[in-house]
Amino acid sequence: MIDAARHVIEVSQTACARPAGEEAALQEPHAVDLQIESSDLLGDISDNLLIAYHLAKHDGDPTTVALIEKVLFHVGRRLASGMSPADVGIPCH
Repeated sequence: MIDAARHVIEVSQTACARPAGEEAALQEPHAVDLQIESSDLLGDISDNLLIAYHLAKHDGDPTTVALIEKVLFHVGRRLASGMSPADVGIPCH
């Protein structure tokens, strides 16, 4: 699961760094659809990380729990940087 998350993050970073015209030329037949919005992609990653976190806590694996906590922190920061308080339902006056 961690390898899959790394792959998705690398693909999203590559998509953001590449000009729009180059995307079609460089896509492989089995590549992830790069037209997905990064916040949707990060949301999916965080959902899967939360599941992995709960499973690791249930198994009593402190190393994996610590690793997933760090990853969740970074994914959360990236999600938060792309959203306004109003987007997440926080009232702003």
